[in-house]
Amino acid sequence: MNKKYLFISNMASPYQVKFCYALQEYFDAEFWFYEYIDETRPDWWKIPLGDKCKIMKASGKFPKVGYFSLGLFIDMLRFKPDIVTLGGFMKWHVLVLHFAKLLGAKVAVMSEPLRYVTNDDQGSTDLITKENSSRKINLMKKLFKKVDLYIGMGEVAKKQFLEEFDLPKEKVTILPYPKDIDEYYKHPLRDKKVGEPITLLFANRLVERYKPLVALEVFKQLSLKYPNVKMLMNAEGSQKEQCINFIENNKLSNIEFLDKIDSWNNMHLIYKKSDILILPADYSNGNISITEARASGMGMVLSDRINSVEENNLRNRNCFITHPEVKDFLYALYKYFEKPELLKEHGILSRQLVQESRNNYTSQIYFDTFKKHGFLD
Repeated sequence: MNKKYLFISNMASPYQVKFCYALQEYFDAEFWFYEYIDETRPDWWKIPLGDKCKIMKASGKFPKVGYFSLGLFIDMLRFKPDIVTLGGFMKWHVLVLHFAKLLGAKVAVMSEPLRYVTNDDQGSTDLITKENSSRKINLMKKLFKKVDLYIGMGEVAKKQFLEEFDLPKEKVTILPYPKDIDEYYKHPLRDKKVGEPITLLFANRLVERYKPLVALEVFKQLSLKYPNVKMLMNAEGSQKEQCINFIENNKLSNIEFLDKIDSWNNMHLIYKKSDILILPADYSNGNISITEARASGMGMVLSDRINSVEENNLRNRNCFITHPEVKDFLYALYKYFEKPELLKEHGILSRQLVQESRNNYTSQIYFDTFKKHGFLD
């Protein structure tokens, strides 16, 4: 019989829900969430949860405490998991950790790099370190010392666990984000000629760290040279009003906010009608929109401040990677506009590079990782 695997996290992200069902080949897996979507996500993010995923009973979120669920422990008694993965170092997860250990489960904590910021929208790349957060690190280590495996979501998180938290090397590993990209592979490659309209895509939320106002300034200057350029923009985020004001004050046209998406399963169509992803972020941890753009076969201009961006992409071969400054992004975009055959060349290689991010590959990686660390014994 397959081991019972339980994943507990804050939000029922569509790619997490779909990954749960991909894992059924290797585990009797269930994914439990504290809420369906949070205030930063649109309603169309809600997808059917099926019989293996659910929103936990009596769950919610308190300021300075975070998420909780009063029905969690009864459900754990019912399910009796062999393996529990906790999404993040939440205060509530300390209680869940101890209860899971009482049930005899192996426990892992999965986390992105822990940043030295007051909220997730901030653009700072500063991480929690011994120098700036020694008391916080020592407390987290003490509270979570019974964890069997610390999973970094990317090399930056893994390095932070080892060098700043001084966690045992044998208890630290890395796992990829689950992705939902199968439909993107059905998109045609971009076969453009000089002078034909090209559409940019700013897919990420309109928040400080993703720099939507920089993207708009890039578009403004690019449209002076190429007046038939278009841009599609995410419609959610705290800087939307600033973006609208920028568009109106500069009398920009050919910009469309993506406020008419009807479902997660149709979101890929936005990528299908776009040609180049632009992401001038000050900070991002292995952005999923990059994976989606690669699977779609798009061109890409990416900030060099995105974690692992050069480990997962080939500079000047499937994308352009540059500083998140207007002039640098313009220079990279000019290459695509002056030599549009690069869109097809980059798209072909991107699809080859991202093949192993599909869920059937990722679920095998999770199984092999847990087996390696003795979770299946």
